[in-house]
Amino acid sequence: MRTSLIGLLAWIALSTTAAAQFEQAGGQRKMLTGDDVTLQRIEVGFKLQVSGLAQGIVATFPVPTDWPEQTVRLVEKKLVNVKESDIKFNMLGETKQAQILIRALSPHEQAEAILVYEVARRNVIKPSEPEKLTAPAVRDIDRSMRVYLNPGPAIESNHSKITKLSAELTPPGGTDWDKLDAFYDYIHEHVQYENGPLKGAVAALEEGRGDCEEMTALFVALCRAAKIPARTVWVPGHCYPEVYLQPEIGDPRWVIAEMTNQFPLGESPETRPILQKGDNFRVQGSRRPEHYVKPTMSIKNYNGSTPPVVQWFPPPGVEPTAPTN
Repeated sequence: MRTSLIGLLAWIALSTTAAAQFEQAGGQRKMLTGDDVTLQRIEVGFKLQVSGLAQGIVATFPVPTDWPEQTVRLVEKKLVNVKESDIKFNMLGETKQAQILIRALSPHEQAEAILVYEVARRNVIKPSEPEKLTAPAVRDIDRSMRVYLNPGPAIESNHSKITKLSAELTPPGGTDWDKLDAFYDYIHEHVQYENGPLKGAVAALEEGRGDCEEMTALFVALCRAAKIPARTVWVPGHCYPEVYLQPEIGDPRWVIAEMTNQFPLGESPETRPILQKGDNFRVQGSRRPEHYVKPTMSIKNYNGSTPPVVQWFPPPGVEPTAPTN
């Protein structure tokens, strides 16, 4: 995956002396614990260097938040020429975004805003009876969840090639899990892993190649065409899809599908921090919906002799090596 989103983040081993003096970023949930929980830290933010007077600087970037399988806590703020009172948080759907205001920097000054989060993530739990899971009826899905049935940027679930393939792959008389298995197997058999720029679901289908974003986009598109809610999950250096299914007893749950490795549907060794979920965001300053929440920076007035130098902390990462068959 090649996105500056990944350049925002580093995850490092959790220290046993983690500070807890800052408020919990995702609410007041108790941090997850247990043998099946992975503890980590991630650092999110930027450094900025200017050669001349800079005024009205606004930076935004996504930050991790709580999910059923993850809890987070903000434990440190590394600030240079940034006031704590000028840090705000916004919610874009279910994704949390930090907004940093820097009123002015003098020539050759540097600013820094790096937020350090403690993250506890529970390991993936495979469904015990996947064949009994079903997609909820559309009429029973909450309005806020219906975005996961609709087309979005790079997920052209209403395209004729996608709807046709989704119908063709659906086994007669099969269960919803059978459908998902068919979509999953088709992508592994017909889309060759190849890193490159984001192209989307239709391009992945037509060209037969793509990386985790294309494979995920195609799987999500096929699911949505079959009226199965699905969305993208973003972790450092990678993304994968999950689908929303109803068990015979109990509440609906999200089930993972690892697209770039040969793990059975519903299984994954993934423990990296979840950065955001979703793939259709309305972001201030963008006229079109965005596939994910990107970091941004704007400067109202700048009088430098050279352009500002922005480093999203740390430098951009690289997706893990593709698996060999």
